[in-house]
Amino acid sequence: MRRIIAIVIAKIVIALAKLMGHGGSNIGGELALRICPDILAWFGSQVKEKIILVTGTNGKTSTNNMIYSIIRQSGHTCVCNKLGANLDSGLISAFINSSNLTGRIDADYASLEVDEASLAKVMAQLKPNIIVFTNLFRDQLDRYSEIDAILDKIKASLEKAQDAVLLINSDEPSLVSLGCSVAHTKYYYGIETQIDMGSMDLAKDNVFCKLCGERLDYAHYFYGQLGHYTCTKCHFNRPIPDFKAFLQDFEHKRELTVIGSNGFKVVRAFNTNETYSIYNTLAAISVGGLLGNTAEIVERGLENYRPQVGRMERFYIGKPITLNLAKNPVGFNESMKIVRQDMRSKVVAIGVNDLPQDGRDVSWLWDTNFEILLEIDDTIVNYTVFGRRRYDMALRLKYAGIDESKLTISETNEDAIDNVVNTRSDAAYILLNYSLLFETQKILKGRNEDVKTDSVPSVS
Repeated sequence: MRRIIAIVIAKIVIALAKLMGHGGSNIGGELALRICPDILAWFGSQVKEKIILVTGTNGKTSTNNMIYSIIRQSGHTCVCNKLGANLDSGLISAFINSSNLTGRIDADYASLEVDEASLAKVMAQLKPNIIVFTNLFRDQLDRYSEIDAILDKIKASLEKAQDAVLLINSDEPSLVSLGCSVAHTKYYYGIETQIDMGSMDLAKDNVFCKLCGERLDYAHYFYGQLGHYTCTKCHFNRPIPDFKAFLQDFEHKRELTVIGSNGFKVVRAFNTNETYSIYNTLAAISVGGLLGNTAEIVERGLENYRPQVGRMERFYIGKPITLNLAKNPVGFNESMKIVRQDMRSKVVAIGVNDLPQDGRDVSWLWDTNFEILLEIDDTIVNYTVFGRRRYDMALRLKYAGIDESKLTISETNEDAIDNVVNTRSDAAYILLNYSLLFETQKILKGRNEDVKTDSVPSVS
């Protein structure tokens, strides 16, 4: 009876939240969890085939939603927290949205993005069959602490799921060291082609061998600490991927080919400026292969995938405006690399909040290479900063060396968008962290002059 009461109340609250213009992706789950603490385990027990968890710092939402699209293309039903609400309450809300009033679901699979710091809490309730690891970067230091602390928490959580299959990014030495320390069945995915992702040695701060402490020797690196590496002291090195990505450049486009075992081969076209999303796509393709899908099903699933809110989301309000979520140094660096490739005159707006979901500690602004923007400063007509920490952001840009006469400090999201729209330029980019995203997207959507949006997978 408690479960039914919890589900009915949660459904009502979610419906009301949506009517008021909110996503309702957490609040319903929070209420249900208070009324019925074991509700997540109960939902998980109803999944007929497999539960897939996607975790890591960046790329969870895009990767998870691509996996969902592949599963749906294969003809199966699937529960998914598509908007990226990745705490236990967000997972519960996803199940509630898929259930009837008595809490029954008809799901072959569940593909769920999970916050890396909440993995242990979630796995105390859910028994995953596959866990996908994207990457580990420094993020929300007040909440996550350093990467080693997160690795310890993840390793402890894996003890509760000995039968889970791990899918690990072979180019990520921290995660590979995690794989070495557990006895689970493991598969790896990685990029074989040594392409230039334009990272210029940015935010590569976790490059010491977790086994012996020696600095890793890189034959090539892509971004952050991701690359081809070996330890010359203890011979820890990048494992040979089970799912290998090869890239070939053509005029104005890039082609991704992923090769697995038993003739599994998926080919996917990329725009040349989408290199940051290759890992997300590669991880999703690898899951598609592990689930036994044909290459054709995987390719169609990717074709049907649509990015979620704020993932390189495009609007037109007198000019093309691109909105992208960035939550940490690597995320902002990768987003600014996209801005750097656009040589049109532009406004760059940066929004930073410090609410609990963002992280109270914004010292990461000084680990972020905003100096990237100086390379194209002559094309940037205005820098707009907004959010609760707008003055911190303004100070950071001042120390980066921007011309202060180009800087506008906006009190509200609405003011920021007004400035972006009214400043004469050919294009605009809005980069912002999580708690600013939905309100900003709502304002842009309300003013959008073009019903066609052209989103691409994000680093987030």
